[in-house]
Amino acid sequence: MTVGATAGAPAAAGAGGSPSAAGPGGPPAGGSGGAPPPPAAGPGPEPGSRGPEGASPAQPAGGGDDAAAQPPQSGPGAESYEATGRLGEGTQRREHLQNAVANVEGDMVGGDKYVVLLSGKRSRLRVLSPLIAERVRFAYCAPADLSDARDALVRQRLLILRGDAGYGKSAMAVRLLLGACRGTLYHLDGGVDLTSLADELENDHGVIEPGAGFLLERPEDIGNLGRATYDKVQGALSQADAWMVVTVATGDLADGELLAGVRDVTDAPQPMEVVRAHLRWRLGERDADRLLVRDEVREVIGELLGDLPACRQAGELAAALGEQYDLYGAVDLDRLREHRARLEAEDFEIWAESLPDLATRSFAIALAVLNGLPQEDVAEAARSLRDRLEDNSPHLRAPRPDGSVPSPRDPFRTPLRRRLTRLRAHELDQPDGEPGTTLEYKDPGYARRVIVHAWTQYDIQSELLDWLAELVAHPAEHVRVYAAASGLGVLAAESYRHIERRVLTPWAYSDSPLRRVAVAYALSVACQNPWVREQAGALVDGWYADERVAAQATAARVRGLGAVPGRPVEDLARLLAVDSVTVAVAVGSALADLVADDPDVTGSVLSMLRARAEDHRSSRAATLAFLIVAAQVVVETKGVEPDAAVPEWPILLHLAHRRHELRDPFVRLWRGALNESFFHDEAEQVLGQWAKLAERDSELREMLRLLVGAIAHGDTRSGRILRACAEGWASADRLVRLPLTAAVVRAQLDLEGV
Repeated sequence: MTVGATAGAPAAAGAGGSPSAAGPGGPPAGGSGGAPPPPAAGPGPEPGSRGPEGASPAQPAGGGDDAAAQPPQSGPGAESYEATGRLGEGTQRREHLQNAVANVEGDMVGGDKYVVLLSGKRSRLRVLSPLIAERVRFAYCAPADLSDARDALVRQRLLILRGDAGYGKSAMAVRLLLGACRGTLYHLDGGVDLTSLADELENDHGVIEPGAGFLLERPEDIGNLGRATYDKVQGALSQADAWMVVTVATGDLADGELLAGVRDVTDAPQPMEVVRAHLRWRLGERDADRLLVRDEVREVIGELLGDLPACRQAGELAAALGEQYDLYGAVDLDRLREHRARLEAEDFEIWAESLPDLATRSFAIALAVLNGLPQEDVAEAARSLRDRLEDNSPHLRAPRPDGSVPSPRDPFRTPLRRRLTRLRAHELDQPDGEPGTTLEYKDPGYARRVIVHAWTQYDIQSELLDWLAELVAHPAEHVRVYAAASGLGVLAAESYRHIERRVLTPWAYSDSPLRRVAVAYALSVACQNPWVREQAGALVDGWYADERVAAQATAARVRGLGAVPGRPVEDLARLLAVDSVTVAVAVGSALADLVADDPDVTGSVLSMLRARAEDHRSSRAATLAFLIVAAQVVVETKGVEPDAAVPEWPILLHLAHRRHELRDPFVRLWRGALNESFFHDEAEQVLGQWAKLAERDSELREMLRLLVGAIAHGDTRSGRILRACAEGWASADRLVRLPLTAAVVRAQLDLEGV
């Protein structure tokens, strides 16, 4: 295609142009034949990816028999037609990217006695720490239903407290046991075999004294706890005059017959009240209240704890406050923040390294990359990663006690609710009433930390990069964007040189537009780091100056996201002189990204495109770029016209209707697009999308009517093309007719005498 060529004869409806072997103006597509692109050190090209100007990687971009097999350069089947075929794509793409960037820029109050664990080993029975008991005895914020729970324990001897993290289940359990038992309080290992414990309690010659209390937190085998075992333990406790409280997370229990012994913990104290109770115990009521009356102290407490239930964290923060006050007579707020950060870091490492198996760890990493996306997408990505990390070498599996051989993979082993509890994540309904759920970590900072932990602590770098390469070619755009931004972007910020060598540079020269745009998304995150931004700026400058089409297209997408320093509108304008549909599509998509991110740049974008459209070297490329922006960027009507009948309007039509200074370049660009034979199909497609929306919205039809009048005024040729379009919208042969829009357009053209 010779993009720089002037517009041909007026195009009738449905007419097209014949592309030349060269691209849009300048040297032939593919550059001047300099050094070949660097080898792809990462994953190879995905199936079906195109070479420069749409050629298959195995085919030359020249003529001959191979040229006949190339996809068209305009019209149906061409990348230009695809780029103008999805209304609002640029706006949706920008929303996904903003969410992905936001995704990663983010309970617990000696001796010669033993119990048997599930593994068969013996573990020393530990006495509950006196420090814990003291804290609960003097600084506990009792919920309103504490007395009901106490009565239940008295009746049942064995009580299960169920609730989410942060609600103080452990503290409540200790408080209940302190009030009920008259002997020693023991803190059981999470791997205790409850049947073995019952046997020990029933043994008259056992070493566990009567009246003891047992605290069991998050038992490892809770999913297999059935009514028979529950009854056995309960009977043994009654015989020994002992008491037990078990804490479990919401969703941990698998046997519905146990529900009679369960108390749900749903009334969590506010974090500030927990801090107050602990400080009054440590400092006395007077000093504690004097400290908490200070606005800056309350602000820091709110900053570090938030409003969500966080009993343990609140107690730890109060301990740090009290220690500073005791030592220095004052509180250093910066030191308090540092202390809190250290605690969180240590807690995260312990949690991350305690994840039990490959399936859970794979799910944790997939959730970190796709945090906030639909459950099905996260589960699919987790399975794919697990497949890559799994040891597929043949090996023998030891049989179970009953003689059965365990399956290498049991998809029913862990239900989602239990996995989310272990991962400190939760399930949320889809917004706006859409069926389905999304998954996300409760702590927004976990997503980035999980990705970095997996990358830096384990030798799985190649597997992670291969997996992300698969996700950036996923059919769902939100998965592609998150994989590139949340996944590759974080890794590029963490190990820039390695990711540049393995991924960024090979993908920038890739035949795949999905990989090229993934580079842009990754840099939009990585360049939050000033050092990376400087290095990446030099890298992208090299791609921009390279004569190879793929590199220039990648540079365009990066500049459209503002990831590197520069003047994006001017930089993109110069690329319109490159004789390549691929580069023109990249520039149009980049301009769509700019407008979607900041509608205030629309004026400079339209003015630039109008100027470039009047230059024969870049006229066709500018026309295509305009059509891409016109198709891809929309505005939500609820923010500009709540009574609109459709959820979104084309942003260019909306802004030109409201801003007088935009109308002249807007109308002139539409005239050029309608009269451009090479991209006539694309122009007709975009106008048809607008007409389809206008069919359902009277105000949008009025805007379209005014646009039609402005285009046809004094321009008979454009008016005739518009009339042909309107006739097609109302044609009896059309599957979905647009009679209202067609009638409005024809009436306006009648007024214009066309």
